[in-house]
Amino acid sequence: MIAEFTIENYRSFKERKTFSLFATKDKELLGANSFEIGNKIRLLKSAVIYGANASGKSNFFRALVFFMNFSVWSGPRKQAGDMIEIDYFYFSKQTDQGPAFFELIFYLKSPEGKNIRYRYGFSITHEEVLAEYLFAIYNVREITLFTRENQDIHTTSYFHEGMRIKSRVRPNCSFLSVCAQNNGPIATSIIRYFREMLITSGLNDIAPVTKGRLNNLDDNTHEQVLKFLRYADIQVKNLVLRRNPLDINELPPDVQEFYKRNTQTKPPEMITYSFEHDYYDNDKRVDTILVPEEEESKGTQKLFAYSIPIISALENGTPLFIDEFDTQLHPLILENIINLFNSSDINNKNAQLVISCHSVNIMTNKNFRRDQIWFCEKDQYGATDLYSLVEYDEPVRNDAAFGKNYLHGKYGAVPFIDEISFQFGKNDET
Repeated sequence: MIAEFTIENYRSFKERKTFSLFATKDKELLGANSFEIGNKIRLLKSAVIYGANASGKSNFFRALVFFMNFSVWSGPRKQAGDMIEIDYFYFSKQTDQGPAFFELIFYLKSPEGKNIRYRYGFSITHEEVLAEYLFAIYNVREITLFTRENQDIHTTSYFHEGMRIKSRVRPNCSFLSVCAQNNGPIATSIIRYFREMLITSGLNDIAPVTKGRLNNLDDNTHEQVLKFLRYADIQVKNLVLRRNPLDINELPPDVQEFYKRNTQTKPPEMITYSFEHDYYDNDKRVDTILVPEEEESKGTQKLFAYSIPIISALENGTPLFIDEFDTQLHPLILENIINLFNSSDINNKNAQLVISCHSVNIMTNKNFRRDQIWFCEKDQYGATDLYSLVEYDEPVRNDAAFGKNYLHGKYGAVPFIDEISFQFGKNDET
């Protein structure tokens, strides 16, 4: 479970900024939209980030992707001397040599079922890791598992798995990933958790995630996807998967030769998806018709793509991060998906959904608490500020019209030109 993510000197984030899923003492929607993690600490089930175009919303998600990739893969994939592909803050001479800083606070269950709070972070340049650390809270106090300054790594008795492999860590990779490579139990559990998270964008094609599960001919998965589509009021009766072997004669000559020599190897298959709909004669249903996936509406295609990531997150209690979540989706469908995560009955494993979007319709006190609504706004120097509604300079009432106030610029993070209000009609002043 994710609690806080901190970024500094990465892309549009110049100063240190922290995104938090710790619930405040606000009593509104407490039972539905948050859950207790232990010791009277509560985490939020969902959060939404708003902001004008080019305000830094996508950079927040990119920062999380970079953090996860470097934490997980730098040990297995980086060779000595490889550059660390990090984008520092663009617009300042004082930051263009680094370092960049990232930190994640999260909770994992121990084998005994106790929630352990971890704090892991690192500071890096293009060439090397300058600092790296891992702390944990097992009871009350935060204890050190390991700390690193350049290649000087100090491990404690709480992290025996790292003691023998310090010399194997290259300057351009994370110590955590190397420990996991060597089957360290703590590092392995953390890396496994990082890999379970899905961070994506509504602008990307994530349908392969859903198709990968469906291709296994799992009847339960098939029914789950159909149920999800119907939940969103899509009139799909069935989902039809067809496997058609490719004609060897249509393949490139060298590939044809391979299959002719290896007769026991089956040629690859072309897998197609179609959506079954009712077919009517006037108002009488007389048959069904198959509509190829590519002929379906963009909204149906998007829901189909989202189905398995959302279902998997709810089933396994894992975090799901989606940038530009509202792309090609109606606001009411967005609201219903968010309500899935804010439901104590459906989301009984405390999955977390963090999205960015422009749909102001869902920014209401019926859907979100103040600590769940976040904003990105750039200053005159191109640096992104990240703040929640509960952190706003002027106190915001629980019963305020969040969306309306946002459109009127009361919370900042809107375009300099009044393009959003233009979409909804004339300004109040005219």
